[in-house]
Amino acid sequence: MRFISTLYRMNDLQSRVSELQSKLAAISDPHRAEQMEAYMKHKFQYYGITSPSRKQAFKTIDWPKDLEPNTHFKNIINEMWQHPKREMQYCAMTLIEKVIKKLSTEDLPWLESLILQKSWWDTVDFIAPSAVGYIFKQASPEKSRYLEKWMNSDNMWLNRSSIIFQLKYGKETDEDILSAAILAHDNSTEFFVRKAQGWSLRQYSKTNPQFVRQFIEANPQLSGLTKREAMK
Repeated sequence: MRFISTLYRMNDLQSRVSELQSKLAAISDPHRAEQMEAYMKHKFQYYGITSPSRKQAFKTIDWPKDLEPNTHFKNIINEMWQHPKREMQYCAMTLIEKVIKKLSTEDLPWLESLILQKSWWDTVDFIAPSAVGYIFKQASPEKSRYLEKWMNSDNMWLNRSSIIFQLKYGKETDEDILSAAILAHDNSTEFFVRKAQGWSLRQYSKTNPQFVRQFIEANPQLSGLTKREAMK
């Protein structure tokens, strides 16, 4: 009976995603899609739907109230992640938001896989500070293992994730980790890494401006972009 109930919920969620896809297709705008694709450097295809319209379409779906980040849920999110239209990845992130407080370190491999697929700032900048950031607040040896891996990775999106996962931490920000993540790539030439360094420092300056000023002064090797972003 438990298997049947689980299968029913999976199919129920799948049908809702199919319904969402149909609604998005119905309000697509080819002209706007061209503009959105150009803005994103033609890395992704779009339906051409504004954010308010997409969010409204999402809200019209009767999503299950008892969503859990189980295997079935992840499989459906993975399918949405592979959909050719970028708006489906945005909707997948909205679904993930519904289960964030149920995530644990067991979900890190899955979230890492999402960071590494169809990677760009619009998805990574949700996964890292929201989903991963929530998990990393839970004390676990996995946090150190993943952070070390991401800091030392050749993948700039994992580097960026290690730098920005504390964006929402405020007073709970670990200054040692923030410093280590930034300095691991203090000579990086990657725009998105430099931007992340400045962004994370600027965000933390709202909590501890003195630390940020001293950090910038102590590390003149940081890029001009990083410094400008940090001192905004």
